[in-house]
Amino acid sequence: METLLRELEKKMKTEGATKANLREFWKLVNHAKLEKQVSDDTLDRINRLRGVLFNEFYPSLLSLRQGLALAAAATLLGAALIWYSLRYDKLLFFLIGVALVMVGTHPLGHWIAGKLVRVNYEYFYLDGPAKFEPCLKIHYVDYLKSSFNSRIIVHACGALTTVLTALILLLATITTEAVLIRGVAVAIFALVIITEVVSWAGFTAGDMKRARNERNLKRVYMKREKH
Repeated sequence: METLLRELEKKMKTEGATKANLREFWKLVNHAKLEKQVSDDTLDRINRLRGVLFNEFYPSLLSLRQGLALAAAATLLGAALIWYSLRYDKLLFFLIGVALVMVGTHPLGHWIAGKLVRVNYEYFYLDGPAKFEPCLKIHYVDYLKSSFNSRIIVHACGALTTVLTALILLLATITTEAVLIRGVAVAIFALVIITEVVSWAGFTAGDMKRARNERNLKRVYMKREKH
């Protein structure tokens, strides 16, 4: 791993933050996860590389406190719009409310999971297919020091929060007379389930794919330990 780290450090000095170097960085990270013990100096060097790469491709949008406050506000506003839409049968308000709740609860799920397994976050940035999804930048020294199970929890809880949110929305529409809204809620829940299953299968990027990768790395690590 030390050889890979030195080579990437040299490339970063001469080439800067490139997509190719970002891919090499993720390979390096996988090697670090499979090491039985990684020194604090090595972790700091990896974290510095990640900082440079993230500043180039995923620059800071909001501080951690600002992002969490905005996520909570979006969730509350979205919930209010959903309540209004169900009471007065307003599909547009329902769709806006769902979008706000989904965007708000997802990072909150990651943050709560991080608190449970003692992995911190640094700031919010934009990512996703359209680069509009608010995401949390994880503290990478904490992340790499944590166990495979902890990293699985951190990754999976975002997706599970989204599934739980979609389920609650579906249940909230069961007794409503707004048939169209109820149908949309069913479609949203089905789409969320399909998305997470496809991600777990490895066909698309996402939290479940990251959780599965951690599980696979854990299996490789356990096999090495047995031999």
